[in-house]
Amino acid sequence: MFWRFNFSLKSKIDEILEKENFTLQDLFEEEDLLQECRYGNKLLIEYLSKPEIVKQILQYLLVEPTGENVGEKEKFKYPYFSNEIIGLELFGIVDAISSDTEIMDFIFSFLDNKQPLNCVYAGYFSRCINTQLKKRREETLNYLKSKPEIIDKLCLHLKIAAIKDFIINLCLGSENTDLIESNDLIISTKLIPKLINLLSKEQPREVHDNVTRCFLDFFYNESSNPILYQELEKKEICEKLLSCVFDTTENISLIENALSITIELLIYIHHNKRSNIEEKINPLLELIYENFSKFAKLLDSPKNAKPIDLAFGNLKVPVGQLRLKAIQLFHILYYISPEKIENMYSEHQILHKILDLFFEYKWNTFLHNYIRDMINLVLEGRSAKLFKNVIDDYNLITKMISICNQYEESKTNRDIRRGNFTHIFQICNKLVTLSEKDTTLNEKLNQTEGWNQFVDGFLSDINKAQSQKIGEMKNHLQMYSEESSFNQNNLDENDDDFFDDSDENSDEDDDFDIFDNFDDEIIVKDDDSDDSDETPSWLAETNNLAFDNNYILRNSIYGQKSGSKKNNYENSSSTSSDDEDEDESEEEDDEKKDDEDENNKEDDEEKMKNENENENENENENENENENEEKDKNIDQQSNEKLIEETINENNLDNENNNNQVILESENQDNDNDNEQELIEEKKKEDEDNEKIIEESIKKIDENTPKENLINRNKKVLSEN
Repeated sequence: MFWRFNFSLKSKIDEILEKENFTLQDLFEEEDLLQECRYGNKLLIEYLSKPEIVKQILQYLLVEPTGENVGEKEKFKYPYFSNEIIGLELFGIVDAISSDTEIMDFIFSFLDNKQPLNCVYAGYFSRCINTQLKKRREETLNYLKSKPEIIDKLCLHLKIAAIKDFIINLCLGSENTDLIESNDLIISTKLIPKLINLLSKEQPREVHDNVTRCFLDFFYNESSNPILYQELEKKEICEKLLSCVFDTTENISLIENALSITIELLIYIHHNKRSNIEEKINPLLELIYENFSKFAKLLDSPKNAKPIDLAFGNLKVPVGQLRLKAIQLFHILYYISPEKIENMYSEHQILHKILDLFFEYKWNTFLHNYIRDMINLVLEGRSAKLFKNVIDDYNLITKMISICNQYEESKTNRDIRRGNFTHIFQICNKLVTLSEKDTTLNEKLNQTEGWNQFVDGFLSDINKAQSQKIGEMKNHLQMYSEESSFNQNNLDENDDDFFDDSDENSDEDDDFDIFDNFDDEIIVKDDDSDDSDETPSWLAETNNLAFDNNYILRNSIYGQKSGSKKNNYENSSSTSSDDEDEDESEEEDDEKKDDEDENNKEDDEEKMKNENENENENENENENENENEEKDKNIDQQSNEKLIEETINENNLDNENNNNQVILESENQDNDNDNEQELIEEKKKEDEDNEKIIEESIKKIDENTPKENLINRNKKVLSEN
């Protein structure tokens, strides 16, 4: 291989680096710049790692060019290449940045720009500083500790998503990162209180969303920092958080984001707290219990709600994200401490308000899921107060039954089924399963008007339909068992009429065959099955047992209908052996039918013979056509070969004449070397032209000649030349 001997050519990047005077822009003009950096070009990396070059790269990366003479390259191309070079995480460049405080000052001076920051250049800044955190975390954190005002600047620009990403990486780090330095920075700079203070009515929705996203990433990240939760669980932080929830200005964005942080913090407290919550009440839970009446008001319809046009009609007052968050909060509170919260639920009628929303907004699936889970917790927990509050005071069972009955009555009008029907069925099934273990609940349900009819009728039908697999194939016996049993019942009622096999009604009997659409299948009823357990001898070899004492027989007789009548007649004749005249007439009919079958067989054999003769004739015709085609091909090949020989002879004669002319001209000349060379070159050109003519003629002929003849002909031409 050539690369084993280092025969590769120099790249354009190497050629530029070998020059005495070149600039960074010269390198940016080359498309192979990033590829050479990835391959580890030593000269290139040494050049890019120089402090003055690093500053120049950062200049393109962080300073937006202005002016009339600024071109497209300065605006887009050079910043792009600078960003990609920083993103390669080259150790020379990383060390040059971390070891020089002037360069670090220049990077963070980007935050001194006025709001709002350019989103593109903010992304460049975030990538640059995140690279430093990843590769030189300790040096970067030490620099930030020495400059605490940088955290304030970051909070001012938190409207930008790239700044949010840097704050998350600053607090969490990677899995193998020591978080001691990060914890010192979080505590010393008071990062958590500053983020909570951004949840204010003066800030726009983008800031609220990014603050919430920071905290949610703190909760969900695998390498979570415990110091963050310790800061969030402080009473002053919880008070500030809940004050945002109870904002009197009714800033929906502020309340929703504050509720989201509160919910996630409660989940973390419940799942990750070592001490039991019941033993020591968390400050956040204590504040929630104290202000529970304010939380209950969140379920009321918002004042500034706007109607929404949906597919099923106009929705005057939508549920809204705020009420969904409030229901989720109540669900988590009941899950954490049901005993302490049940009195508050009963006092403020929380479950009644939630169930009203469940039945009013019949198309909101998010709402239905939260409420169904909450009702299941109430039913399973069997809190006496809440159970009575739901079943007795609210009359949940009768309300569900009435809704289902209304749907049954409106089926004729083709009304669309309510979107919360599935959740209603699940709650009803939950009550049925609980009543099987609890006698008191069972008695309560039985006393409810219409419950038993609802369970045995509507709910049973729904459960059967939902348990049926979609697209499931039924086997042969299941598909036709009901139909066959129905027809057998009809046969039992009309035995005498059916088995009276006379010639007059033979056509009608032929029409009455329930298996006209099946191959060789006959249903015979065993009338003596109730009297004896023995299987009839003519059924001993069959294993196809059907339903209701019906047997499916697969026989190989010629006529399905005649066979079915014969078996039916034989079965019936066992009960009327005295009718000898009828038996004789039946035997004569059978003999006639056998004769007809034999005649049909002979006709079929004659047809088969005629078809075979026709096929032989067609084959002979095809063979003659193939022979004619081969002859035509041979004739074409011979003509093509003759044409090739003629063209070659003509070209050879032309070559000889040209050679003779060249010799005569050369003898008449005075041994002039220059003229001889010109003549030789002309000769070569003429030879090349002749060869091209030959090749073109051969190509035209090749289109109609097979490959084997071409190979042989080319060999001849080469040997002659």
